[in-house]
Amino acid sequence: MPACTTNPHALAGMIARLNAPDYDRWAAQIRATGGCRQPIHLRGKVEHYDRATGRLLHRYTTRYEPDGVLRLPCKTRRASCCPACAEIYRADTYHLIRAGLIGVTGVPESVTAHPTLSITLTASSFGTVHMRREKNGNVLPCHARRDAETCPHGRIMSCTEPCASTPTPSTNRQPRRPMSSPRLSADSGEPPGSHRVSKGVSKISTLS
Repeated sequence: MPACTTNPHALAGMIARLNAPDYDRWAAQIRATGGCRQPIHLRGKVEHYDRATGRLLHRYTTRYEPDGVLRLPCKTRRASCCPACAEIYRADTYHLIRAGLIGVTGVPESVTAHPTLSITLTASSFGTVHMRREKNGNVLPCHARRDAETCPHGRIMSCTEPCASTPTPSTNRQPRRPMSSPRLSADSGEPPGSHRVSKGVSKISTLS
């Protein structure tokens, strides 16, 4: 029987978490993620105002959550990254395809007489994209090219600056600016859409 080894740092962390006063709320967040291995950490606040009167209807902030964040499932499709979320996606895909083949949930059973095709549709390429590369701990230039071509927009297809972000599609070799939208800021992953109320307006800002 293999010997059981315990990381002292992990053991101390578990003991501290179990004895924390906000353990129940932390455990509720973990259960809500469905066992996600790499939950998204949202940090910020949400304020709902009545559009007509301007009266504050509801306010929520992650400041009083465990560790100051709200944990949500990552919802990845890759089982190597998160088996729990990947299994949910696999099951949803199964039922979606099954409904189209045998007819359930609003799909008529007459579809069983229709021909069935399994096809793969590939989207068009975004073209050259910015990328981040590292070597021996140093960030390398994005795309340093000696004989760089010029794109239809008149920009040289070369980038000698080290990119600090993840690859983003760009045909003119210029990094995209983040779009402004009402949402909570996320430490990783994709955040959910903004919260709204009927006959109201939602105002969301991040914490300083």
